[in-house]
Amino acid sequence: MGNTAYRGKILWFLITSRPDLIPIDLKRQGRAEEHLALFYPDSVEEKIALFEALKKKLSIKVEQAPLHDLFKKINFEISGADIEAILVRAKMHAAMDKRIIVTKADLENTIRDFIPPSYPHEIALQNLVAVLECTSKQMVPKRFQNLDRGKLAQEIRDLKQLLQI
Repeated sequence: MGNTAYRGKILWFLITSRPDLIPIDLKRQGRAEEHLALFYPDSVEEKIALFEALKKKLSIKVEQAPLHDLFKKINFEISGADIEAILVRAKMHAAMDKRIIVTKADLENTIRDFIPPSYPHEIALQNLVAVLECTSKQMVPKRFQNLDRGKLAQEIRDLKQLLQI
């Protein structure tokens, strides 16, 4: 990483859910030029796009149905892993009925039964740390784009203290 002869020739990807634990010397400009964060989908459209990508990745056949109303019913923050879990469970329900195609009813029942993870403080901490570490405002959800960095750092410290990290 430190050899400038390789600059622009080798791409390094440092991937973590806790960028605050990566040593500072690995994160400075010249080592890691761009710090990009992945956040939970914000809009129904983003949730549907993620659903479609996961459906394709998992090779799950889902009947054609409008998904907008289905995803509007989800009244909690949902991650890609949550959407994947919903898809897999809906496929399991279809398979139990000896069907290979997941129906809208399978999805509705699975979403109705789904219990989201209950660690909101940890998720909030990861989001705030990601915002603080990100090097591009464009890559940060709108709700985080204009946060005062000092207040943001204090909120992170408060959450870490609450979580005893």
